Amino acid sequence: MNRTLIMRIGGALVVVAILGLLIPVIGPWIGLGSAPKPNRAAAPTTDFEPQFTEEGVGAFVAENGDTLTAFRLELAESTAETTQGMMFRRSVPEGTGMLFIMPEERFQSFWMRNTYVPLDIIYISSEGRVVSIQANAQPLNETPLPSEGPAKYVLEIAGGRSAALGIIPGTQLLWKRNI
Repeated sequence: MNRTLIMRIGGALVVVAILGLLIPVIGPWIGLGSAPKPNRAAAPTTDFEPQFTEEGVGAFVAENGDTLTAFRLELAESTAETTQGMMFRRSVPEGTGMLFIMPEERFQSFWMRNTYVPLDIIYISSEGRVVSIQANAQPLNETPLPSEGPAKYVLEIAGGRSAALGIIPGTQLLWKRNI
């Protein structure tokens, strides 16, 4: 073989070797060989379901002083608890709810990301009066569901229960922590 042919073959092999080293490094940047991106709109699948933890009790009282209903409450106070909320739960035990204790009284807004059951979202003032209710919030819907006035507390209960129990704006919530 002549020297020129050997030089060309050697040069071609060097180029192939360099490409073999560079493509795995720069390929993902330019879309070569990258895995398809997951569909973020799809609901995540999980076998994890948080269990209800009773941390308090509460009761709704009508204007005339009659007790409409009582609830066992799970409290959401920390940022982590508030962020998690009722996500990934597949049921709401009868007579239970999650009471969010917000850091300040202001207009609040919740959504139903990763929440598998319909909920009534009840916004409550610092005086314990129901400000507004977002009834039967649809599961897995990320549309913001705002309060109609400033709220310090937010109570989530099974969807449709507030209407069935006669809970309306102005109804008083009395609650306390378990000792």
